[in-house]
Amino acid sequence: MSVIDVVTGATHRDYTVTLGGSRITNVGPAASAALPRNARVIDGRGKFLIPGLWDMHVHAFVYVFSDFAGPLMIANGVTGARDMGYYIDTTLRWKADIAAGREVGPRLVVGVRVDGPANHARFVAHVATEEDGVRAVDTLAHRKDGSPRADFIKTYSWVPRAAYYGIVRESKKLNIPFEGHVPYSVSVVEASDSGQRSIEHEDDLSRACSSQDSLLRARSFDTASFAHQVKEIRDQAAIMRRSYDPEKCRSVITSLARNHTWVTPTLVVYQPYAHAFDSASTHPEWAKYVPGIVQAGWLRRARDLTPADSIVVRSYFSFERTNDLNKAGVKLLAGTDAAQAFVFPGFSLHQELDLLVRSGLTPLEALRTATYNPADFFGALDSLGTVSQGKVADLVLLDANPLTDIRNTRRIAAVIANGRVFDRPALDALLNHVAAALKR
Repeated sequence: MSVIDVVTGATHRDYTVTLGGSRITNVGPAASAALPRNARVIDGRGKFLIPGLWDMHVHAFVYVFSDFAGPLMIANGVTGARDMGYYIDTTLRWKADIAAGREVGPRLVVGVRVDGPANHARFVAHVATEEDGVRAVDTLAHRKDGSPRADFIKTYSWVPRAAYYGIVRESKKLNIPFEGHVPYSVSVVEASDSGQRSIEHEDDLSRACSSQDSLLRARSFDTASFAHQVKEIRDQAAIMRRSYDPEKCRSVITSLARNHTWVTPTLVVYQPYAHAFDSASTHPEWAKYVPGIVQAGWLRRARDLTPADSIVVRSYFSFERTNDLNKAGVKLLAGTDAAQAFVFPGFSLHQELDLLVRSGLTPLEALRTATYNPADFFGALDSLGTVSQGKVADLVLLDANPLTDIRNTRRIAAVIANGRVFDRPALDALLNHVAAALKR
């Protein structure tokens, strides 16, 4: 088989990779490979091996989706996921069960969400003052016995300014990353300068590229209701079109690159809205893998959208911004925001890679956003991110070369997750099990 080096783009042909437990024990030319006695052999002739894929923005391990998200991700070669916060204890339980082999799913890095009083969700830590921000980090970062709880603090949109800087100060003190949305109370540059590890979605960047950024952020701070957000998107898009400032945008992006602030564009989450929920963006062929109650919520969103709204959404974000970020050296992460409307765990990660290429990245650059870059982001290049001896055996075997066409990441022959092999029949069995369970 051919082993793809996602760092250099080299394709090493006629290689053999051997595994021992959950680790890669050897990577090298097939002619000189020594196979362990009684080893299980997977025929990789004509195939291409890449590191396991990461979805770096999900909310999938909660509510009715949690029983199905893990198998769907593994079936699509997603061996790692960063959960951006929901019911933290539920997600941590899934993390532990997957790590122990009791459940099938990707390795999880789990965050806990902090937001302002405007957000009434029960799964959010609510903060209003600087002291609240400090207290939230103290409470959420560690359990009473001092053991770690969340892997990171996820900031959300309605965190007040004083509380945000309380979060910043205490997160740095406790050495826990804070990442997520840029609250409306601070600018993108202020968040980057403060040390926010990542910025999620391109909404905040689109706003930051406007000469009316301060005004737009002040308008957005009124309420967290969905109806208000839809109206604001519609109204703000017109303002942003009129007030786009290319020089300001370059300055903002330069700040992100200088501060090593990562960006997760999540281009796929906008697609159903941008294309009026047509079949090409809603993928009815995957509906059998989604619980009915979730589909009903998605369909309500579709019914509330007008064709004019779709035009607005298309203007609200720009593929050009993604390309500008990449050219400036801002490091990008592939993420989907599953399970937002018609964003499917596992499946939609491949859509995101395709959209990143359409935005201007090369197939290799797009592949890095889901392999090498996540490992770099987590400081885990010693164990993840490449097909190398000694690293964790998270691997995907493909029937075709993704460097010639990024859509080939969908052509999966086998997945290896933490050393556990899922050949094509086993992957099909995972998908069939989910579909059958949801029919009952």
